[in-house]
Amino acid sequence: MRIDASKDFGTRTCPSCAMEVAANENRCPICGYEFPVEGVAGMRRWAAWIAVLVLAALAAGFLLAR
Repeated sequence: MRIDASKDFGTRTCPSCAMEVAANENRCPICGYEFPVEGVAGMRRWAAWIAVLVLAALAAGFLLAR
């Protein structure tokens, strides 16, 4: 997917130095803070935690049923 470079994405505040940074920038130009990237990696992390919780619940249920 191509991103239109002329589109205005708004701004977000850097949590490190409070500078207003363009929302499509990944790094603050003042302090160098790198904004976390949610996307496929973020979704995989959540899916992994959910899988761990489901497996733990199943194991607990199995142990309690004995």
